[in-house]
Amino acid sequence: MKHRAARPALSNPLVIVSLLAALLLGGCAGDLAREESQLLATVAGESLRQADALAAQGKISEAAEAYLEIARGASSPAREQLQLKAVRAHLAAGDTASAQQVSGQIERPRLTIGQREQLHLSEAELALLDGRPSDAIRRLQSMQTPILPKTMKVQRLATLAAAQRLANAPSDAARSLAQLDRLLDDDESRLLNQVSILSTLSQVSPATLRELRNGGDTLAGWAEIALITREVSDDPAELQRRFLQTRGQRIGQMHPRLAHAYAAMLTGGYGSDDTLTVMLPSSGRFSAAATAVREGIEAARTADTSGQPPRLVFIDSSNAARVLAGHARAVAEGADYVVGPLEKESVDRLAAGPALAVPTLALNRTTRDSPPAENLFQFALSPENEAAEAATKASAMGLKRALILYPEGAWGERLASAFRDRWQRLGGILNGQSTYNPTARRQDKTIDMLVGDTAAQVLFLVATPELAYQTYPRIRLSAPSLTVISTSHVYSGVFDPARDAVLAGLWFVDVPWMIDQSGSGSLSRRQLSGASFTVANPLARLYAMGIDAYRITPRLTGLARHPGAFYPGQTGGLSLDTLGRVQRQLALARFTESAVQEVAEITTQTATTPPPP
Repeated sequence: MKHRAARPALSNPLVIVSLLAALLLGGCAGDLAREESQLLATVAGESLRQADALAAQGKISEAAEAYLEIARGASSPAREQLQLKAVRAHLAAGDTASAQQVSGQIERPRLTIGQREQLHLSEAELALLDGRPSDAIRRLQSMQTPILPKTMKVQRLATLAAAQRLANAPSDAARSLAQLDRLLDDDESRLLNQVSILSTLSQVSPATLRELRNGGDTLAGWAEIALITREVSDDPAELQRRFLQTRGQRIGQMHPRLAHAYAAMLTGGYGSDDTLTVMLPSSGRFSAAATAVREGIEAARTADTSGQPPRLVFIDSSNAARVLAGHARAVAEGADYVVGPLEKESVDRLAAGPALAVPTLALNRTTRDSPPAENLFQFALSPENEAAEAATKASAMGLKRALILYPEGAWGERLASAFRDRWQRLGGILNGQSTYNPTARRQDKTIDMLVGDTAAQVLFLVATPELAYQTYPRIRLSAPSLTVISTSHVYSGVFDPARDAVLAGLWFVDVPWMIDQSGSGSLSRRQLSGASFTVANPLARLYAMGIDAYRITPRLTGLARHPGAFYPGQTGGLSLDTLGRVQRQLALARFTESAVQEVAEITTQTATTPPPP
């Protein structure tokens, strides 16, 4: 069996920031020329060694408490350094609440310059994990860039790009990556970063790319190349020829392998003789979902033009109690990568187990609070993620005051809670909320009471297509100026003018693959329609998940090493957070009277743009 390295240690925020802090404190002049060991010289060596040992053993929450216990008896600047170590430990454990609490206890006037910059970076990471990209951007932009060592400048720009993308500012994110490109020395890092620049610019409309190309700033050349990729993205030879024409004129440092790397990103990525083992349930209530995922994986392999698609092996994961044994057997039989399992209980068992021998992409998220097993990555299509993304999109439109209308029951409450939580974290105001009876024939009274005489600007509607047909026209009648946004649950995937025209003006978030009606690629939904029942049924989004799972699995370690890295997936713009979780940026779309139309870019004017006929 070929050896595969575990998930890079640099994907762990505890390791990242510890390394950067050491570089910062030891690599700059004046007050910054002190390493962490010097700051902690007054601290009892044995107690600190024990706390560091806990962190090294993966007992990160215990390590955080140990650092805080030592800090209670320490004086400045050692006390603040120990608190910073506790913040980083809580972040590594995914415990954002504790990280926030400890961060708030640090006496900022006592911080050295280096400690202050460490804190800004940690708070930016905290904000990203907490779904507050705008806060992360503010923290990162407040850092004193000129005094930072090169390594910390790299980390800052990569994190800034990730935050800007999550804040729906892809042009700004690409600009940060272009600045980062000038700092990178490692050949492979530069190549991945340049691919990420183009991937990020793929989220920008052609009109904006033309403006950037003619604008004369750092993105001019990259915008020109991004326009080329839209024309010939699947032809490496033609891309190379067109790129070389542009290279000397606009981008002097373009990587010589960029054209082939960008084209390869959209197909395979596996090595010769690789084996991809897929763990999916063949029976039980998740079997239909598993079939959709499997079909997507198989379609992506068929469309892999790299010349070296992996050998596919399928393992039944219906028995959650045996998932660890199944994973071990997959590795023993030669798996280089594993995709799955799909069920939360099975993912929990993998997450709680020992470090995994090969990169493993679980198709759900663990419910555990502790850090997952090493080499485990998590990719989920959750309704809660969609609701939170709806809040992020509404905030990006410049809307500040919201209402929530959702059906009675657990499903409605889950989505309403996810929207509410993200909205308030983003600084939005909740003006009111109400439930409605999904079995009632009319919802007029409930809607009128909620939207009447309100200062709200946006209403988050939780509904299926049938419930949207009932509720949306009344909302529009009672509050015609109110922006209404929902999740993919309002869209069946097939626009029916006879029924859907009444939803004209309704915004919703969805996976790009469902909305793109003009795609011509072999894996576009338009091309696949009729070839598979799954493509047209309610599980279609899981088919797209299978495509993305196949394509990002060999790239997981690269995405983990580089916080600014980005993959333009079928289920959304994909990146990895520091806990190994796939973050998805969904597309924003709007019903018109004749179709569903994707919105290429979001601005503060988006909400007031009238829907086309």
